[in-house]
Amino acid sequence: MTELTLTVSQVWLGPKGGAVFQGKDQAGATHKVIASENVISRPPRPGEFWRVQGENRTHPKWGLQLEATLAIPMVPEGEHLRRFLARNRAFQGVGDVRAKMLWEKFGKGLIALLDAKDALSLAEVIGEEVAGTLVQAWEEARAEARVVEWLDQKGFPVRLAAKVVKLWGALAPEKIQENPYRMLAVAGWEQVDRAAQLIGFPQDAEARQIAAVETVCYLSMADKHTVIKEGELLLGVGRLLKVGRDGAEKALELAEGDQAVVRLGEGRWQALGPHVMETYLRDRLAAMVTAEHVPAGHLFWAAPSDAKVDELLAEFQAENSLKLTDEQKQAVWMALTQRVGMILGGAGTGKTTVLKAIMWGAERLQGTVHAVALAGRAAIRMTEATGRPARTIAGFLGAAERGELELGGSDLVVVDEASMVDLPLAYSLMRAIPEDARLLMVGDPYQLPPIGMGLVFGVYAEDDRVPKVELMQVHRQAKETGIPQVAGQIRMGTMPGLKSYEGPKAGISFMPCTSAEAQAQVIELVSELGGPGEVQILSPIKNGLAGIKAINAALHHLRAAGRDQWQGFAVDDPVIWLENDYDRKIWNGTLGVVQAAGPTSLSVLWDGHDKLMDMGVSDLDSLDLAYAISVHKAQGSQFRRVVAPVFRSRLLERTLVYTALTRATEQVVFIGDAGALKLAVEAPPAPFRRNHGLAHAEK
Repeated sequence: MTELTLTVSQVWLGPKGGAVFQGKDQAGATHKVIASENVISRPPRPGEFWRVQGENRTHPKWGLQLEATLAIPMVPEGEHLRRFLARNRAFQGVGDVRAKMLWEKFGKGLIALLDAKDALSLAEVIGEEVAGTLVQAWEEARAEARVVEWLDQKGFPVRLAAKVVKLWGALAPEKIQENPYRMLAVAGWEQVDRAAQLIGFPQDAEARQIAAVETVCYLSMADKHTVIKEGELLLGVGRLLKVGRDGAEKALELAEGDQAVVRLGEGRWQALGPHVMETYLRDRLAAMVTAEHVPAGHLFWAAPSDAKVDELLAEFQAENSLKLTDEQKQAVWMALTQRVGMILGGAGTGKTTVLKAIMWGAERLQGTVHAVALAGRAAIRMTEATGRPARTIAGFLGAAERGELELGGSDLVVVDEASMVDLPLAYSLMRAIPEDARLLMVGDPYQLPPIGMGLVFGVYAEDDRVPKVELMQVHRQAKETGIPQVAGQIRMGTMPGLKSYEGPKAGISFMPCTSAEAQAQVIELVSELGGPGEVQILSPIKNGLAGIKAINAALHHLRAAGRDQWQGFAVDDPVIWLENDYDRKIWNGTLGVVQAAGPTSLSVLWDGHDKLMDMGVSDLDSLDLAYAISVHKAQGSQFRRVVAPVFRSRLLERTLVYTALTRATEQVVFIGDAGALKLAVEAPPAPFRRNHGLAHAEK
């Protein structure tokens, strides 16, 4: 076993959070370290000090490397401190000159000053602003080093350190020692329970029993439920604590007394978090429907008269040279005259036209429309379709938190693709909307349910207390493709008869094949249908022969030959961005195409942008190939042609098939197992299997 202390000089990020890094030891010798995501809390940064343990191995291509079994960030002592302060980017504004000045002034006493947070003494040398930044960064570095080492000693994975420090800072060891089950916020029961035993925490402690109840509730929430049946809850608690029913009931009684869980009624329970969120949503929407609880001193919003709405509808149709259907007019009337409402509709029913009319009318009634959607691509599409700005819900919430929004009774918040919004996000959104503002939810309840827990849009779509209009009429252009008709059959659980694939032509078809044949067939289909720019592959699964990873790798390998490449991406590869980047305005799910690949970066043209954007090493974790993407990532987007592999999987179900189908504007080809497709369509859809506390029966 080799142990080294290194000053990091270069870092190469791994694909899953690990890293390869190079640094010099105290004697000046250079070493290269390979550290997986399991042995480091985070990738190192140049200028940092790290203590590493491991075995030296000689790689046939890369030479001598240390394969780390442990890697911990450190705060150095002695003269190494000067170099640490000068080169570590965390200490902004220090640099070589100021670090040298500090060392010459205070010498080895500098550490004591930093530990004591004595910014006043430091400011005499480097100024007040830099001293304040330095003291804060030093405290964070000390806390991280201490927490990582403590976690390793207690048997916790060090990769949890960043989350632990974020939660409790330097007090983390004390907090965890006091109640190790606090670690359930970042780790699983078995790991936490084992560590609790190692530090001598009593097996019969009330904290352990309450934590077991919460854990079973959280496991249910991970399966998207917000309510759990008592029998299931007691069974799970008994398994975790290794006790019988009496012991499980005692634990549940303790958890209820501690307000960790709430009894909803006979045989139904909720963890406190989802209970608070669902109660707030239910009460808030009920108040909006009945026009109650408008804050004192606010001017009550007055609905426009029927005559005024008729006038606005006539002006909108004349100005835009179109004729709205009766149901579209009804939807506009509802949105302009109600404090809260819903517009439901499937593919081709004209939701976008209705939205444009609503925004046009609301503006003429002296209101401001705030249009939002969960996905960045959906927001971009709404902007393009309506000619008015739209943003992600996350962007809206950020603006509200910064005090940049002033909503009043005449203002309307429009949530498009609302079926994608989970309970926590719906709760956050409603908390950000003032009580005298208005809300319109737009979407298709038959699409995929939210990725997160709970169900909101689908529940209120069935609640007759909430004003709503469902658009049913399919318009001529959409009708010609056959997509809306087939979608209508699927949403009702009827498997339509699909014709055999006959090449690039409008409509829906099926191509049977085995999973072993799928990859080759998909590649051939993409080529025949015009290539990646014309067709999007949508798969329900990541792994397997017909999964997203395998298809992406195969198409990349096939097309990348002879093209410039960098880090697994080649020129002309379609790519997808996997997080919200508010500075560069690229959102989770945004698609783009690689235009150039250099020695250290890619140039990508992202949808919605007219200039190339450089993507470097720090962007790799948020970048992926996009020949194939998940149906969830595609929700809110439209493509000319869609190819969808369908094979037996627990993820393949009706709403996923329906959503994949309705992403296409012209042609859809399902490929795979016809029996699996039929079973998915005819089985009850996923949303109906979620247990929640917003049930219609509770009105």
